[in-house]
Amino acid sequence: ATPSGSISIATQTGVEYSLNGTTYQSSNTFSGLAPNNYTLYVRNTADNTCATPSSGAITINAIQVILIPTATSVVHPTCAKPSGSISIATQTGVEYSLNGTTYQSSNAFSGLAPNNYTLYVRSTADSTCLKSSATMITINAAPTPPVVATTASVVQPTCAIPSGTISITPQSGVQYSLNGTTYQTSNTFTGLAPNNYILYVRNSADNTCSVQSTGSVTVNPLPLLPSTPTLVRVTQPTCFIPSGSIEIATQANVQYSIGSGYQNSAVFNNLAPGKYTISVRFTNSIACITLGSETTINAIPPQIQFETTADCENKEYTLTANALLRSYDPNNVSYQWKDKVGNIVGTNSNVLNVTDVIASNPSGQVVFPVTYTLTVTSLNTGCETSSDVIVESVYCNIQKGISPDGNGSNDFFDLRLMDVKKLEIFNRYGIKVYSQNNYSDQWNGQSSKGEDLPSATYYYVIEFNSGEPKTGWIYLIREKQ
Repeated sequence: ATPSGSISIATQTGVEYSLNGTTYQSSNTFSGLAPNNYTLYVRNTADNTCATPSSGAITINAIQVILIPTATSVVHPTCAKPSGSISIATQTGVEYSLNGTTYQSSNAFSGLAPNNYTLYVRSTADSTCLKSSATMITINAAPTPPVVATTASVVQPTCAIPSGTISITPQSGVQYSLNGTTYQTSNTFTGLAPNNYILYVRNSADNTCSVQSTGSVTVNPLPLLPSTPTLVRVTQPTCFIPSGSIEIATQANVQYSIGSGYQNSAVFNNLAPGKYTISVRFTNSIACITLGSETTINAIPPQIQFETTADCENKEYTLTANALLRSYDPNNVSYQWKDKVGNIVGTNSNVLNVTDVIASNPSGQVVFPVTYTLTVTSLNTGCETSSDVIVESVYCNIQKGISPDGNGSNDFFDLRLMDVKKLEIFNRYGIKVYSQNNYSDQWNGQSSKGEDLPSATYYYVIEFNSGEPKTGWIYLIREKQ
């Protein structure tokens, strides 16, 4: 189009025309006019002084400036609205088109199919004044909806992990949800409470493109725990069996423990002294554990230990048992004395009067040495200990004589039960022939030099560890050779 205007003046006869009052022409049409205000003139062709101007100016407008069209917004199709829209930047005095043929006054185009579009604007006053966009605007194809989630793996709650996990089968370019509101890029959902869950999947680029499963996926309730374990029996160690045992009440489909591993049996044997906490767990769900009470296996009862001493009391020979190392309480034990053939000769006392036992012998004869067996039994634990005592003689009076002939009777001067500090032997002339400190029964008629003394009457002096010394006569009788 020519960038200029034109003016046509109404025709008259015998006149010529001008737009500046200077230059006239016979044609009433003026073209190639620049934008301006023009006064119209007419004059008589026969008399150029007869000229008349128009009462007002005629305006040739300035050329309309049209900008290259640009898009202010492009909305692509979605699953919710499967068509696009384009909005062109607005200009004054123009109309808009996407194909250069069909124009409209609105700058917004909707319902557009996926395609490439060129933007057009043209003057509403001059359809030849138009411009198009330098590049095409693309309306994308409608997005493809995700595949309906039909499968998912489920990890059910356990006693160890009290929540569930759901993993939806993964797809590309999607997000996942279990409530249709909160979506995430990971297909795995953890920390789930027991419930029924619908699986949702939506397009990452278009959140209106979402689908949901036709059914639900269930996270089960927490598994039940076994019943609290109870004790059936606790067996404590004894002197005879130095270990304990614990028996737990049985339950179905469980294993049992007392603190160091589980087993199928509810009975635990050979237990050392200590504290044990009982528990049970399901065989098919080992994290489901229920604790019970703490139980104590007592220390092994102490072994009874005693010593037996002989003594003379009121000229009677006695044996007395006394505890060693406080191994028992004398008030909580029983005593039983037996002779070598098993006859009970004493009970309920730690003292045995051997003199009385011998005196009560039906035969009236006793051959020394004599053996007695004492058994001490704890009334609390049942522990017992037996020990033999050998009695060589029951002298509680000082002998009148000795006859060292080797027959086992009166061979020695026996003072073993008298706690003697020192013994001295004198002959009838007052000469000391024998002396022995800490004496018991060493003298059998010999001198201090070890020589046999002759048969005779000898004088003795006995010095005790306590009490007054004692003196007297003793006969030494040797068989004649």
